[in-house]
Amino acid sequence: MPHLIETIEAKVSKLLPRGKAILVAVSGGLDSMALLHTLHQLSEKYNWLLIVAHFNHRLRGRASQADQQLVEKTAKQFGIQCINGTWENDKKLIRDHGLEMAARRARHNFLAESAKAYDCRVIVMAHHLNDQVETFLWRMLRGAGGKGLGGMREQDSFPGHRKLKIVRPLLQLTKQDLRQFAEDTNIQFREDTSNNDLRFLRNRIRQNLLPKLRRDFHQNIELSINQSQRLIRADADFVSDAAKKWLETTRRPSFNKLHIALQRWVIWHQLIKNGIEPQYDKIEKLRKSPNQSFQINPHQTLVRDLNGRVRMREITKLAFRSEQLNLLPTREWAEIVFSKTIIRCRITDSKPMKNIGELLDADHVGNSILLRHWKPGDRFQPIGMSQSVKLQNLFTNAKVPANEKRQCVLACNEKGQLFWIQKLRISDLAKITPKTKRFLQWHWQSV
Repeated sequence: MPHLIETIEAKVSKLLPRGKAILVAVSGGLDSMALLHTLHQLSEKYNWLLIVAHFNHRLRGRASQADQQLVEKTAKQFGIQCINGTWENDKKLIRDHGLEMAARRARHNFLAESAKAYDCRVIVMAHHLNDQVETFLWRMLRGAGGKGLGGMREQDSFPGHRKLKIVRPLLQLTKQDLRQFAEDTNIQFREDTSNNDLRFLRNRIRQNLLPKLRRDFHQNIELSINQSQRLIRADADFVSDAAKKWLETTRRPSFNKLHIALQRWVIWHQLIKNGIEPQYDKIEKLRKSPNQSFQINPHQTLVRDLNGRVRMREITKLAFRSEQLNLLPTREWAEIVFSKTIIRCRITDSKPMKNIGELLDADHVGNSILLRHWKPGDRFQPIGMSQSVKLQNLFTNAKVPANEKRQCVLACNEKGQLFWIQKLRISDLAKITPKTKRFLQWHWQSV
């Protein structure tokens, strides 16, 4: 099938550097074996040093071993070095990300390490048009955006390795093109029976969804979807580049005046830069709620400021604070600073005409006041309530953040009872009544 050789040559001559070492990912299946044979035929013309990389996932027993043996045999016939890798089946990775994703990560790590070991700047992969279409539908069902729906590129950076490139010269060819080529040139390949396992979404797309779309809606559905991908990719690239320029410019329109699509891409780029998966819910929370942090894992939070900048913050281990200070109120105004809070107070025999802050019963408070922070087990009786409740519950109901709970200043009377909580109501124990004879004027403000 000369046409296929010419089609691939037209691609690789532009994408692959002459006279360099090229790593070829070969599984032993139809696609990668067709790719290997084609590159071998062209290698002398372009002076490539081809290196075959095969990763054995060891998921299909003897069949997996037979795949490896075929790849090794073919590489030996061509005089090409073959590197083999095997998977140790990381159970934690499988539990956290699923079998498909865990296997994919392991394979990618092997390819990147192999490329580095043999000084290869390019990894060639055998993805074709059908893979591209399946990827579109798979990502669409998972709610992907323009970058995901745009599909794979003929040339792209290898995940996690910017200096390493992926080249996919078969993206314009169908599975049937490759099968016909293999039949015409007697290429040996292995069929992966796991591709028929309908437990996997991609297989259900291939076996069930695509045949139905061809039969009931469009006979050449792959070409239509591929056309949509090219349009989506171009639009996504344009907005993505505009977002990059916005981030790199000092004098620019405010974030709130940007189009929603541009806002999302501005946040997308910043999440990627911080090594965070740019999921839709994260982007929308940051886009809609400036200056509101939300937790993404046990150790970190994200927040976007009004200027559109996304910050990742480490969560400090919360601890109860032990500082405390004694205060002896008198008839003269006293002012102290405790835990970034200024407190002013005095005792008076008559009820002030004007009072800023709280007015309490001085006799119920007593002659000595202890200022401190929240402790486990603290109870408080807010004004108007007949009994005390856990302070923890009051904080929760008032939606006080965890860190602020530990920073709030508390005041205890000389019996050790809480009569005042910063930012909350005073205690019923120290409220003014008709029997009150002395008044405690109490005023506070943050430093």
